[in-house]
Amino acid sequence: MSNLLANFFNSEKTKNVRKNLSMDARKVRNTESGNREEGSITPLITLYFTLAMLAIFVIANVASTYVARRDLINLTEAALSKAAQELDEFVYYYQVPTSTSFGEDIQLVPINCSDAGRVFYRELQLLNTKDPLAIPEITDFQCNGRVLKAEVRQEHLLPFATRVLKLESYTNRIAVTIVSQYR
Repeated sequence: MSNLLANFFNSEKTKNVRKNLSMDARKVRNTESGNREEGSITPLITLYFTLAMLAIFVIANVASTYVARRDLINLTEAALSKAAQELDEFVYYYQVPTSTSFGEDIQLVPINCSDAGRVFYRELQLLNTKDPLAIPEITDFQCNGRVLKAEVRQEHLLPFATRVLKLESYTNRIAVTIVSQYR
């Protein structure tokens, strides 16, 4: 039996297996000591971190712009709705019947345009409580006595401004129309 074991341990196959095991052990020791044979994971981590931060910046800026736009639309609609309540009493009470007055279920309420313009401007300033520094600018106000239309713009500062790309703010431009009617 001892002869058999001695032949086994001294055979060529056993020597090759021992040689391969010692080479694997050297590879492990080289990897642990800093001589890495595979690539480093640090560039991948840096790349993925950069992409994740870029995505967060873009998503936050787009979401902030969307919220600012919705706020400006709501603000403008509220101010225009208040302005549409300015009744032109003379036309309302002493209206001459016209062909549009008969046969329609919907009749438009006459609006006093000069008062509506003042009320719209005042309400736009009063309702702007979210960002007092970013005052909405009225670019166009139209009134034909029945329909009010306003175009408003407001500059919105982005939460993650990139000065390198000259992307620090965004200007929202909206147009809102209100028809004052009764049945």
